[in-house]
Amino acid sequence: MVVEDGRAYFHDDADVCPNHKAYCQKRAYVVPGDRLLTSGSQDGYTCVFVPSKSTTTTGWIETKRLKPATLNLSPPPAGWEGIWDSEATMHIKVIHDQRGLRASGLTEWASGDGYDERGKLILPGHEHHGEFSGKLAATGLHAHLQNGECAIDFALLNEFLVVIDDGNSCSDPDTSFRGIYRHRP
Repeated sequence: MVVEDGRAYFHDDADVCPNHKAYCQKRAYVVPGDRLLTSGSQDGYTCVFVPSKSTTTTGWIETKRLKPATLNLSPPPAGWEGIWDSEATMHIKVIHDQRGLRASGLTEWASGDGYDERGKLILPGHEHHGEFSGKLAATGLHAHLQNGECAIDFALLNEFLVVIDDGNSCSDPDTSFRGIYRHRP
């Protein structure tokens, strides 16, 4: 969670960044009370991920501006339920019925035309599609779905659903469900 007053700006990840120099600071920021996911830390900065309806913003924020949230290590089945969205193109629905937790997902996106280094069209644009459905076996904050060759590993980190890995096994080779999802209100 973001703490202290004022905006906490993202900083680039480059050879000389993150640091306090203006050329490292991005335009994106978070404000006190915003909740986000963190990764590693270095030199007083922590790598963070903030998913929204259309994109996930990533970058480095000063570690002193962050306070760890208490993580529910054993979420109830109701914690998994709902419709989860990521990047405006990936959607997962989790229900809990008499058979237990069940999940289904859909992602569709269109690629643009591909060009080679001389600007010659080499690949016409086409639609990408992925979907899955099946029983969700949850243990603590982790869950696994296996349906034929389609295998997906999930983590429920409070209000974030993370698809850790899908091995591109539930879609065409250029499509994946990996990402950070937020619960649809």
